[in-house]
Amino acid sequence: MTETDLIPVFDGHNDTLLRLYQSKEADVEKLFIEGTPGGHIDLPRARKGGFAGGMFAIFPPPIEKTKRSAVPPAPSDNEPLPPELPRAEAVTSTIGMASILFRLERAGALTVCRSAGDVREAMAKGSIAAVFHIEGVEAIDPELAMLDVLHAAGLRSLGIVWS
Repeated sequence: MTETDLIPVFDGHNDTLLRLYQSKEADVEKLFIEGTPGGHIDLPRARKGGFAGGMFAIFPPPIEKTKRSAVPPAPSDNEPLPPELPRAEAVTSTIGMASILFRLERAGALTVCRSAGDVREAMAKGSIAAVFHIEGVEAIDPELAMLDVLHAAGLRSLGIVWS
């Protein structure tokens, strides 16, 4: 018996959904289920590594940064903030990644968990326990209507910022 048989791995953050979203592949389920040569989590490597589940992070891809100097700025230098991401772009990418999460669930690759009991049940059945997690609130409107919709869809963790 290996150590991963005794101690399940639960990841506090992964970029799997962003990587699948950015792949622009039509069949992201196949990419995840059959595996890829590199990148983040896929089903074959998850099984091999004892990955039991994690926080599947959804966040808008960062705006392209201008090329910066290879020399980091001195601590006294102030770098301007990047431009604000238009909310429509944030909504599009957030919904796109959430869609991938639910497509993976429909394909039987993982279980979207809405409670601690769901996490325990998924792990007991040998299914990857996926917690729908958002980092950054760019897609959420001031009236919080989008938050209501995302919660109804399964959102259970929210970090107001990301770096």
